[in-house]
Amino acid sequence: MDKEIKKAIDSRLERAYGPTETWERSQLEEVSALSVYHARDLRGLSLCPNVKILLLVGCEISSLSDIDGLDSLTSLVVEDSTLKSLEGVQRWDIFSLRVKRNLIEELTPLTELPSLQLVDVTGNPISSRSQENVIPKLTARGIDVMSSLERERAITLRLHAFGLPFSYYRTSAGCRLGRPGLVFSNEPESGHPFIEPDEMDAILSGPVKSVHESVHGLFARKDLMWPANER
Repeated sequence: MDKEIKKAIDSRLERAYGPTETWERSQLEEVSALSVYHARDLRGLSLCPNVKILLLVGCEISSLSDIDGLDSLTSLVVEDSTLKSLEGVQRWDIFSLRVKRNLIEELTPLTELPSLQLVDVTGNPISSRSQENVIPKLTARGIDVMSSLERERAITLRLHAFGLPFSYYRTSAGCRLGRPGLVFSNEPESGHPFIEPDEMDAILSGPVKSVHESVHGLFARKDLMWPANER
């Protein structure tokens, strides 16, 4: 079991029972909500089969099949992670799905969720097909859909075209650049530099080597990191 999965389970149960070396099956079955940060392997989640609310931040997850044994999920958050596909989300009766700053391109599986009320796909490299066809279908059903504006989406797509699987997204404080997953940072949810769209466009107009050097260099600039808690 990944140490971060164990830490998440221990943290949840220690609040009710205090620290212990092992947990009873009945105690594990009581866990209904779980928050996991920086896990490289999601095996072990099935120890808590009755989890309804799952938060995954900065985790290595390629598909929803990595979330095994949790059949009761109603709310799922996957942020700043390496999730590439939403295929398989149909096996849950999800009403809230927040998958900000991942590597997701296609949203078609969301049309098969009858209970879906809210979805956030901000900061993903959403394909034109999903942007132009799937999102309007979801909003027509009354679903609250949050997604990147066209310019931020276009910059994210250009970054991916350069071989930089990053997320460019807008917050209330300005536009920021993130690096999903654990390849480039041990805490991918933090350290996102602020940079305006015009500056990003200028950087992405250069040759490949220059683009890579310039984009990576942004994460070393402390003057671009304020305010620290704004995401």
